[in-house]
Amino acid sequence: MTVKFHVLGISIALIAALTMPGFAQVQTGSILVKANDAQGAIVPGVQVTISSPMLVSGQMTSTTDASGTTRFPSLPPGTYAVKVELQGFQTVIRENIVVAVGQTTPVDLAMSMATLQESVTVTGASPVIDTTNANVNVTLSQDLLQKTPNGRDIWSLMEYKVPGLVSSRPDVGGTAGGLQGAMVARGTTNGQNAQYLNGINVGDPSAIGFAGYYYDYDAFEELQISTGAHDISMPTSGVFLNMTTKTGGDRWQGKGAFFWEGDATQSRNIDSELANLGFRPQTNTVDFVSDVTFNAGGPLIKDKVRFFGSFRDWRVHVNVPAAFSETVLDETNITSGLANVTWAVNNNNRLTGFYSRQYYKKPNRFLGATGLFTSESNSNEDDVFNVYQALWNSVLSSQLFLDARLSVNTIFFPLLFNGTEQTLLDNTTGIRTNNENNQVEQWRDRFQGSATFQYYLDQALGGRHEFRFGFDQSHVQQRVITKRWDDVGLTWTSATNSASTVTLFNTPVETKAAVDVTSLFLQDSYSVGRLTLTGGIRFARTEAYLPEQSSPPSPLFPALPRSFDKVDEVVLWHTWGPRFNAAYDLMGDGRTALKFSAGRYYYQIAAGTANNVNLNANYSQLYTWSDANRNLLWEPGEQTGAPVISSAVTTTFDPDIEPSYTNEFTAGIDRELVPGLKLATVYTYRVERNPQATFNPDLPFAGATTSRLDIGRDGLANTADDSTFVFFDRLSTANRIVFTHDPNSKQTYNGIEITATKRFADRWQLLAGYTYSRAKLKDVSVPLTGQAINGNPNSMILTTGPIDINDRPQQFKLTGTYILPWYDISVSGNYRAQSGPPIRRTVSTALQVGGTTTVNVEPFGGDRLDALRTLDLRASKSFAMRGDDRIEVDLDIYNLTNANTVWEVNQSTGRTNVRPNGDPNATPVNTAVWRLPTGILAPRIIRFGVSYRF
Repeated sequence: MTVKFHVLGISIALIAALTMPGFAQVQTGSILVKANDAQGAIVPGVQVTISSPMLVSGQMTSTTDASGTTRFPSLPPGTYAVKVELQGFQTVIRENIVVAVGQTTPVDLAMSMATLQESVTVTGASPVIDTTNANVNVTLSQDLLQKTPNGRDIWSLMEYKVPGLVSSRPDVGGTAGGLQGAMVARGTTNGQNAQYLNGINVGDPSAIGFAGYYYDYDAFEELQISTGAHDISMPTSGVFLNMTTKTGGDRWQGKGAFFWEGDATQSRNIDSELANLGFRPQTNTVDFVSDVTFNAGGPLIKDKVRFFGSFRDWRVHVNVPAAFSETVLDETNITSGLANVTWAVNNNNRLTGFYSRQYYKKPNRFLGATGLFTSESNSNEDDVFNVYQALWNSVLSSQLFLDARLSVNTIFFPLLFNGTEQTLLDNTTGIRTNNENNQVEQWRDRFQGSATFQYYLDQALGGRHEFRFGFDQSHVQQRVITKRWDDVGLTWTSATNSASTVTLFNTPVETKAAVDVTSLFLQDSYSVGRLTLTGGIRFARTEAYLPEQSSPPSPLFPALPRSFDKVDEVVLWHTWGPRFNAAYDLMGDGRTALKFSAGRYYYQIAAGTANNVNLNANYSQLYTWSDANRNLLWEPGEQTGAPVISSAVTTTFDPDIEPSYTNEFTAGIDRELVPGLKLATVYTYRVERNPQATFNPDLPFAGATTSRLDIGRDGLANTADDSTFVFFDRLSTANRIVFTHDPNSKQTYNGIEITATKRFADRWQLLAGYTYSRAKLKDVSVPLTGQAINGNPNSMILTTGPIDINDRPQQFKLTGTYILPWYDISVSGNYRAQSGPPIRRTVSTALQVGGTTTVNVEPFGGDRLDALRTLDLRASKSFAMRGDDRIEVDLDIYNLTNANTVWEVNQSTGRTNVRPNGDPNATPVNTAVWRLPTGILAPRIIRFGVSYRF
């Protein structure tokens, strides 16, 4: 396996390895200690010691500088004690200091002159306001992870609890587990999300924005979800999921747990209206969902080496709606294990090695999670994931710190045929039958190395400086083998009972593509008095290229070349992204902070980007299909007319193509209302620019629109809702595609978010958020003389307005826990209410050349689905066993009101036949396709859980 690193990246990596890589906070936290005397004057030279079970060595020591300040960076999240000592002064101890991932915890300690009392312990809640940066985030601690109801996977967890975040497929108690949904926040697409495990990117290099594998829920120490004003080490503006795994404590501890829910614990929520639309009573119900976990950790060598290991067997078996009112059992079986070893080489150096392996089996994968597939037309998925990590943290001096890390992530991701005939797609209903469109076997790999420097300068230009500079080098690659049944793809139109098109393909094809990214960043955080100003810039060199490659011979196109040389710099960008934020401690007591940020974030691209011009792929010929014997199976000779050719030979990248980017501005205020309770208000404005697009310079479409009959929402001609729609007809087969960007497109987000956070103390905890926002698309390039950004000018008709999943004007989320004074029974819950997504109606219409095209006949925002509201409750009780061992039993109820909210519908025009109650013997009922439900919230379900902690 060859890994291509740019020369600059290699040089930087070697210099960093041979000299001094630095520090990054994204997977850890820090404590900032300020020592003052009784009059408030700074006290330099104070010895400061922190201690915690989270530290392998047990404690760390430092000394305050000339400004009376010292910082302990790169700390694992957890609870710490801080002790300050200086000859002539009392020793002061501050306990229960909470360090959260990605945040700085300020600790101000006042020291009095020594008396007979040699030391004093200071009590009080740990600070909750970070007065040093403007990052917008929520932290999900162990208390929130384990003491509130959730689906025990990352996607349902964020969906339930993170303010302002929206999922493309709502979960009920983990019944949607094992298949990721898109997550969006603040208007930025899911493709710009980043998922870091122990400070290292573990995102899928091809399906960018999604995870490279499924996580072991009980192995997490803490999660931070950042949705705005990201750290300089974060490249993109999407949701930043920052996860840290457990490392084992100062004594051996562990947990075994079993969770189960099944058909016997689930209600039904298919009412008469849905039943009349063809839904079976068991739609979205489970056979069972089970989760068996075991983990343990502790010292292998006291104060030197710690180990943590975990095993999980997670099974999700759900009845999924299929086409023609059928349901299919969708089985997902995930088995995983991980090991984490931490070695405190000495007081200043820590090494960590991490490995995880996971098997993922899903014999019926419905790629759209809708009722548009049959049991033959979905895929058999059988994956293997591996994650290897090596981390090095070091305190090189009192002013210089190190964080260096290497990782290798591998994914084997096959999607295999389930059917035995040629795939067939219905233009009217969108339903695919007979077989999946294609079979793919994919190998997706990520190689990453990074090092960051942090240097403290106690006094310069009147204030304290914290310099950060570092690099990140990543290489992502994919190899894909694609096959199609009989090397064809067919479409037909059920509304007219007629064949439509046949596409002939050059499969089998084995493609290779890769992307290298070299990133450098520099930042200075300048603190003077109550004000902290942070400014930095992030440079990235991004190159997409094609390695040398070849494919087997093509049965339908044997004359096509099948071996190809390497192609460098298919895409090559050099980008500079400035970042700035300010934080001001309004009262000087650390309880109120004003915050502001501004920054530019450039989009990440997928490993397969260069495949758009890969001569080893993407060759097809689209014909009108005669289907002479009307059996809906293509036979040689049934293709008619001149073909529309799609080929990398006719596909290029615009040499002036520019990367997509986000400009972001935030302003807010954080206030500690009472000890431990924070209220944060933030306004966010974002603009997404330069979306990637295509155009066809051969101008195959007409320069003026054509009008046709729109049979309306009822799908019936000659009724009151009939009207006309316009579209651009295609007049020639010319099909050159140029990849470019749309300089006119402007996607905006305006939103205000109010979040309340209360750490677990005094028997209760709380996380709540209300978001009011609008996400809109405007100023897209309009069709002119038959040429348009995005190739087909019909795709630009009625596109402005609210943005699909992103635009949810109002959202409210609440999660919390309270331990009752009777028998210490814990009660907790989640409540969520959010606006439904906007929808728009489309029409599939025939072209003179090239089959059919889809045209928007109603704008986004003209209609919207109903609001989604869910309520979940939990009751749990812990019982003491021998020693410190405990048994906990949980009872969770999800979707307590048994809501059956429709969250996804068919947006096309026409009619289809459905059978009431999904009964194959029932008389078919002809109904409109428009707004026909395809996604329904799962019914109420009860989950039982038992855990044994030792």
